[in-house]
Formats: sequence, C-alpha cells, structure tokens
Amino acid sequence: MKLKKYQKNSIEALESFLHEMQKVGPKYAFMGATNDPYQDEAFGEVPFVCVKIPTGGGKTLIASHVLEKIMSITLQEKLDRGIVLWFTPSEAIKSQTLKKLKDKNDWHRRVIDEAFDNSVRVFSNEEAISIGRRDVEDNLCIIVASLEAFRKQKTLQKKYKVYQENGALLDHFQNTEEVDYLEKDEEGTVINSLANVIRLSNPLVVVDEGHKIKSSLSIEFISDLNPSFIIEYTATPRKGSNVLINVHASELKDEEMVKIPIVLESATQWQKSLEQGITQRDSLEKITKKLKGEYIRPIALIQAQPKSKTEEKITVEKLKEYLIERKIPEDQIAIKTEDRNDLKGVDLFSKKCKFRYIITVSALAEGWDCSFAYVLVSVANLGAKVAVEQIIGRVIRMPEAKRKKEEELNRSYVFTSARNFNEAATQIISGLEDNGYSKYDFIKSDSKDKSTELEVKKTIKEDFAAPFIANGKEKLYFEDLIGDKFQLSKQDSKFEFEIHYDNDGRAVIDIKEDDRWIRGAQQSLRLRYEDKNLTKEELVQWLDKKLRFTILEQSDKVAFIQKAINHQLKSRSMVELSVNRHLLKDRLSDVISQILETHAKSKLQSLVKNKVLKLKKFEPFPGKITLKQAVPSEFNKNLYERIDKLNLEEQGFVDRLDLDTLPNIKFWVRVREKKDPFYIQGWRKDKFYPDFIVVTKKDEIIAIEWKGEDRLSNDDTAYKEGVGNLWAELGGSKYHFFLAHNKNEEDVLRAVKRL
Repeated sequence: MKLKKYQKNSIEALESFLHEMQKVGPKYAFMGATNDPYQDEAFGEVPFVCVKIPTGGGKTLIASHVLEKIMSITLQEKLDRGIVLWFTPSEAIKSQTLKKLKDKNDWHRRVIDEAFDNSVRVFSNEEAISIGRRDVEDNLCIIVASLEAFRKQKTLQKKYKVYQENGALLDHFQNTEEVDYLEKDEEGTVINSLANVIRLSNPLVVVDEGHKIKSSLSIEFISDLNPSFIIEYTATPRKGSNVLINVHASELKDEEMVKIPIVLESATQWQKSLEQGITQRDSLEKITKKLKGEYIRPIALIQAQPKSKTEEKITVEKLKEYLIERKIPEDQIAIKTEDRNDLKGVDLFSKKCKFRYIITVSALAEGWDCSFAYVLVSVANLGAKVAVEQIIGRVIRMPEAKRKKEEELNRSYVFTSARNFNEAATQIISGLEDNGYSKYDFIKSDSKDKSTELEVKKTIKEDFAAPFIANGKEKLYFEDLIGDKFQLSKQDSKFEFEIHYDNDGRAVIDIKEDDRWIRGAQQSLRLRYEDKNLTKEELVQWLDKKLRFTILEQSDKVAFIQKAINHQLKSRSMVELSVNRHLLKDRLSDVISQILETHAKSKLQSLVKNKVLKLKKFEPFPGKITLKQAVPSEFNKNLYERIDKLNLEEQGFVDRLDLDTLPNIKFWVRVREKKDPFYIQGWRKDKFYPDFIVVTKKDEIIAIEWKGEDRLSNDDTAYKEGVGNLWAELGGSKYHFFLAHNKNEEDVLRAVKRL
C-alpha cells in the first residue's frame, strides 16, 4: 500500500528523531525537533513521544511502519525480538487491531512481516498467558491488550490474570538474573506472571488513543512494566504528552482521506432533522448513480436516545417505526446496539448489501469504520447522556480515499435536533475536536458552496512562479546528479564500525558507553538472546532488503554489499557480522549516502562550471491553498489571505517584512515544505525549501531562510546557505539569497530594502 505524503513524512520525522536521540537522548532530540519542552515527569529516562493524527488518518498503518524504525534504530540490541505491548482503549478497538495484525493478507500485518522477516507472532492478552520463552526469543511478539486488562489496583489485583502466578510461564524465569523490577509474592519469590515476562523483555509500548491515559494510576502501571520506549497515537493529546509529530486535518483533506467540510443543519424538532437526513441521503444516492467505475451506497447513521423508565425518549424502536412509515423498506434498516447487532458478518461495501440506514445509540462510537457513511442524524438533544460528538468520527472517512468530481460527495452531513444552531454547533465542534479536527472543518448548510476557513485565496493578482534550478528544459533532480552510468559497486567499500556484542552467537543486551546517549541502567535487559547465525548470502539478502536506495540498481547495490562484507570478513567472523547486522546496516547506509552525496556534489560542480544549469520557471503558486493552522495575524503584502503558523522568531521577522518601512516589497510568500511549488535542489537527496520568497517592485526575487541561533553552526545550515547562494548565482543579478537569524536580521532587512 502506497503511503500518503503525511504518513511518509511522519515516519521520516520519527526516524530523524530516533537517530538524533541516539546521540543526545530523548530530551534534547525532542526539543531540537519541535522547539517544545520535553515532559519526562511520567516516565523518567524512558523515551516517550506522541504522534497526533486525526480520526481517519490511518494511525495503525503508521504505527505498523514505525515498529521497524524503533526496533532497528533505538532498540537494535533486541535483534528484532522480544515483546511489543500494544495497548488499545477498549475491547472494540482491541478486536479491530487484532484482526488487522493477525491477518497475514492485511496491509498492516504485511508491513510488519516484511520488516521482521516473518518472525512475528501476534497475541491477545488472553492468549499471551501461555506465551512460550522460545516465542519471545525467536520472534517479535506483539501482545494486543486493552488498557483495562493491565490497570493495576492493589485491592483488585487478583482480578487481573496478567499479574497472577502461572506455571505455564515458568520457563521464562529459568537461569535469569535476580532483578529488582520483577514483582514478588509475600515470601519474596518472583511471581511467574505474564506481567513479569513482559518486564523481563523490556518491551516497546504502543498506546493507541493515548489521551485515554488520564490518571496517574494508568501512567504508573505502564511505567511499572519496565518499558524501553513508549509511543502513543491519538487525535487529542493529553497534557504531558510529547507531541513529536502533529498531522493536521488539512493534510488529510489534501490527501483525499476525509470528507471535509462537515455540513451542519439543525432543527428544533427531531422529526424535521430526520426528514432532512433522509432527503440528503436520497440526494447523494442519485448523484452516486452517475459515478463511473466506483460503487457507493450512501448510508445514514441515526443516533437514538437511550431508553428511560422515567421519561419518554426517541428510542431505536421509535426511529425504526418512523422510517417504515416513510415507506423505507425494512431490509434497508439495520440496528446496532449493545443488545442487537444486525451488522455482524455483513459486508457493507458489497453491492448485495441493502442497508442504507443504521440506527444506534453509542455502539458506533469506536471500532467501526465505513466510508459509505455520509449522513449523521442525531436526535440526542443537548443534555442527554449520549451526545452527537461521540460518533461524529464515523462519517468522516472518504470512500477509496479519493476525491469525487461531484463536490457533494466530498462532504459529510450532520443533522441535529437542538434548541438553536449555536447549541448544535457547539456539539459539533466538540465532536470534531475529539477527533482531531476543528471549528474550521464545518460549515452551515446554507453555505454549502463556500470553502472552509482554512482554505485561503491569493490576495495578489499575479501568476507568480519562483524559478527552479533547471538541467536544460527540465527541473534538476537528485537522480540527474547521480546519472545512469554511476556504479556503486566500483566505489570504495572499506570502512570500520564498532561492535557492541560478543562473538559466540549470543547478543548481550546492553549499551556500552561511547559517544552515544546512555540509557538508565534500570532499563537494560539482562537476558541473552540466541541469535540465528546468518550465512554470507543470507546477510547480503537481509542488508539488500533493509537498505532502501531506490535510486540504485539492485544488482549494483548487492555487488557493493558483497564487497563490503568481504572486506569486513578479513578482520571479523561471520558470526560477529550476523549478530551485529543492525549496526552493519546503519554503517552501510551512512557509507552509501556519503558516496552518493560526494558524487552528486562533484557532478553539480561540473554542471555549474560548464554552464549547463540555469533558473527556469515552472508551475506557479496555486490560486488557493489549504493551511494546517492559520496565523491569526493579517498581512498587507502576503501573497495569500493568511499563512500557516510560524514559530515566534519567524513571526517577528515577517511582521517586520510586512511593514510599510519596506515600501519596495511588492509581495512575499511563506514557502510550505513539501507542499508549495518551489524548492532548491542541491547535492543532497532532500530538497531545500527556503522559508520565504520576497518579490520587489523591480521584480527582484529574494529567497530567505530563517535559522534559530542554536542551529547556525551545524552542517545542515552550512549546506542550505551554500545551495541557496548557488541558486541566486545561477539566476544572475535579479536573484538573491539570505540566511537570516537574530544577529543579522537588521542587515538582511536593510539589504532587502535596497533591492
């Protein structure tokens, strides 16, 4: 399955963090990546980060890809083995996750199997009660459990099987060192429990819907399980979460993942709301009849009120009776409640399925996804126990994650019964926020043709295109700098790398002190894993799969890997290389990247010297863009109505850039990384997106990159300054590049004013 841009960017951002964490630890790596303080009160030295992603963003797929990154970079001493404890917020989500991870044909499981050479076993917490020692030592064992199954309360501990003595687990505790983090009984004997097996494994902990960890008790029991790394995924991070990656609703919309905006209509009488919902659903079905090559049967979810012995309610039965009176066939109506489930075993996407209405109370609040759900009708008035916000996330997903030509099919529809519109809007906004969205993602029904507030248009009527570095008539790409004739196998394959493990086929799980971050001793795993000793051919195959350089021919890459291994075998045994394959993979990746970068730089210098490169304009900045999180300020000279959020230093800089004290500026635009049609290609693979482009009244074009003082002296800044200046030189006297920071801000603004 091809990843969406925001999913790929999220995985790459986490990978960069993990590499930096190996050098400086989680605190400083996090602060460097986000400019936010790192919260370590909950888990101390154990790395703890959060991925914020709205409902419908595919967090389980991201989590599946991220497993490999954490295991191979931060926890590589585990040799792809041990326990991953995957917490879910409820039994419904647990069942859904188990279904995805156990099915070897499901994309989530296929991603994990590919990463760990099919040495993967998936258990529910009930199944893990009898997990074998060989299971853990020979595989990556993923235990999927609800938070409730591990919630530890001393007064109720006998209730939880994961903490109970279990003779089937005795083998895990044979020949292991006495350690203080294992739980003991009143006589001081280690309890042969699943919880202690997990503690021994120093697990990677994945927390789905991390905001559900609200109490200190929940944090305590996770910390008590001796985790080596904790990563949470949620649409609404709780206070104290370290949000490393923040995926915005606009990114999901840009990638056609969700039906946004949500169109809201409210009526005082529930009958009118239901009528409006029926009419809207019927209208959408008529539109779907025109679709070519795609089948959609729009479904309306109808939320009833719970039964009451003391007052009259609009119950499931009453709503079904109303639909039948409206001549809606009974076989088009399904009921999904705690007591009745007409959806069990039904494929709602099948053309044979007739369901067009699903009546529920709250049973669809989680663990249920159907992109055919377009309409939500809620008769649960404000003040009822069940509010509309609990199930609003069920109508957001886009069928086949692809926008439709008919705009009506790109939106969700909510009809509520409330005393007034503002009351209904408050409910909707609350529901959206619970799913990682905002007030900007809904519109009134009488403004269906309007765009959301995060969609902004140009304020400057100019078809502006910033020029790229061009190789002839085409944009310059990194692939052009490598070329078709480059052969990696002919490059120097000799290098050194440190070995952290012994050479008898056993990996000592420890981190030795060198120039890397040292984890707390309490996290070190005292077990020894028997490692499978690979043959030379098997090691080559493994490295070939792990080293993903799509720019290279596979045969050429394999030949280089073989040369590198042959050189290493002159001083090390095959057993040592096999046990240390993750370290070898990391070192090889660095070596290959440096070889490619050196070659690209040489080729770029040659193209410049021979005057082959020039600046050329291609696609212009679009007439309308979608922002992630708009800056509340209004600007006079910005190309667009508003801009995306900036950090405080960048905000201060553009505030001055926008002032009348710079009368020569015609307009400026904030360049959004990996989204806007402008970048500078240098000799590194990653494209460089300067923060701002300024255009003067004399049509001088200025690229400006803002840097915080803490990053002025690093290698990345020097590289960007170099390729930025190259871009300006290729353009001639009308093009300029400035690296701006607090110390030279005045000089840069004066220079801009003169142009």
